[in-house]
Amino acid sequence: MGAHSLLTREKSAIVFFDTDCLLCNRTVQLLLKADSKKLLKFAGLGSELGIEFKNQFSISIDSVLLYYKGRYYFKSKAFFKISGILGFPYNVLQVFRVIPGRISDKVYDWIAKNRFKWFGKTDHCLIPEKKYSGRIIL
Repeated sequence: MGAHSLLTREKSAIVFFDTDCLLCNRTVQLLLKADSKKLLKFAGLGSELGIEFKNQFSISIDSVLLYYKGRYYFKSKAFFKISGILGFPYNVLQVFRVIPGRISDKVYDWIAKNRFKWFGKTDHCLIPEKKYSGRIIL
């Protein structure tokens, strides 16, 4: 099954993340707990779906990516869109959208550039697949 067929059938938002990054893994764990309505699904950037998705949309960046309602978002736009999808109290973070995108993306890039140095790296995804059955697409 190609990425396009899964993406067009999927009603949930799909968050693509770096499974080697400890910060990314911890963030996904937090999002799984915060998402009580189960609106988000998660896939590794290096997974078959992640690679097909990046190829389909000609994306070459290794950033958090969000696929939602036929569109993709990355960097700070993905962060803000995810907080909006989660609803209250997470959507309160929307107030930071007043910061111009080029500035919030620079902050995002700075954190992304240093994430392995600050938080470490792992050789496998730390998300327990059984506990979140149906929400993890690795």
